[in-house]
Amino acid sequence: MTRLFTALLSVLLLSACVGKKSPGVTTDEGTPVTLLYAKGFALSHAAHYTTVTVYNPWKTGEIYDTYYLVKNDTVTVPTGGHKIEIPLKSLMANSATHLGFLEMLGELDKITGVSSADYIYNPTVRQRIADGKIKKLGDAFNLDIENLLLLHPQAIMTTAYNADDENSKRMKQTGLALIYNIEWQERSLLGRAEWIKFVAAFFDKEVLADSLFNEIEQQYTRIKDQTSHLSQHPSIFSGQDFRGTWSMPGGQSYTAQLFRDAGATYYYAGDSTTGSIEGNIEEALIRFSDADIWVGVQVPSLRELEETNSKYKLFKAFREGNVYNYNKRMSPTGGNDYWESGVARPDLLLKDITKICHPDLLPDYEFTYMTRLVNN
Repeated sequence: MTRLFTALLSVLLLSACVGKKSPGVTTDEGTPVTLLYAKGFALSHAAHYTTVTVYNPWKTGEIYDTYYLVKNDTVTVPTGGHKIEIPLKSLMANSATHLGFLEMLGELDKITGVSSADYIYNPTVRQRIADGKIKKLGDAFNLDIENLLLLHPQAIMTTAYNADDENSKRMKQTGLALIYNIEWQERSLLGRAEWIKFVAAFFDKEVLADSLFNEIEQQYTRIKDQTSHLSQHPSIFSGQDFRGTWSMPGGQSYTAQLFRDAGATYYYAGDSTTGSIEGNIEEALIRFSDADIWVGVQVPSLRELEETNSKYKLFKAFREGNVYNYNKRMSPTGGNDYWESGVARPDLLLKDITKICHPDLLPDYEFTYMTRLVNN
């Protein structure tokens, strides 16, 4: 899990310095698709093609990339974008965060290559890797380009944090289509989940994606509405010390939104940060020593947590045994479904946190991603 944390931290650091100039797209008018929450992409339908536009999350108003999706490769499309024939028949997935969407759409069988295979949870994907149907192609920051070329997938779905680093430049040089999925830059959990419509467009499954997302939105909204009428709101915090630094969710981050929608109070709720707030254990003690609930630790037991730092005993949540991790669904090599299906299913994340904060609201629900630390 330490390696996973390091990789995710690298993503956040790299995101601050990556951008891409607008390709100067010229397009015909099409019928736009209404998106309810997602801000990072747009869809529109012309007579013979679908336009998928990805916006640059680091430069307001700038287009990151454009794709023209056709069902017949002879169709003429506007200049400045990439023409891709759909539905895709093969795909290299360069991030485990895309697997939840692909599974919901029934397209896992189109994956022919993956990166960072050890950190994949999805049992179907892991079995296909074991059967030789999916090739392991190194890690996301150091792909095995030679074997990628031999595999020759129709497209590579990748995140945009590494768009201009040397590894990504090498990917571009292969001539393969790079599909930039930047769901992690959305400002809301439902906005992130709505990227299922982006993924679905490349498989000609937009109708299915609409149906799936509508159900997720309804489930999420139902729980949120229930907690909004409660008079009691337990206090909550997350994370733990990592080499002297404790990263807390900013007030406008996904996690803070999850706490709010689950009917919990959070010290940094009024903060405007969308990412993390860096501190240390002393600052955490000042602000959260009396908090009721502690989530997001990396160990399975209170004993192991105490062994990493004896100061953890000073937290009320530790003393009362109200500490949880997100590790219920883990593979033997470290893959965690929280980072896979959790991206596409914020309704299940909300149910987990609500079950902790207000167990009477969901008496029959069992945790999907979370586990209460055992006391041994």
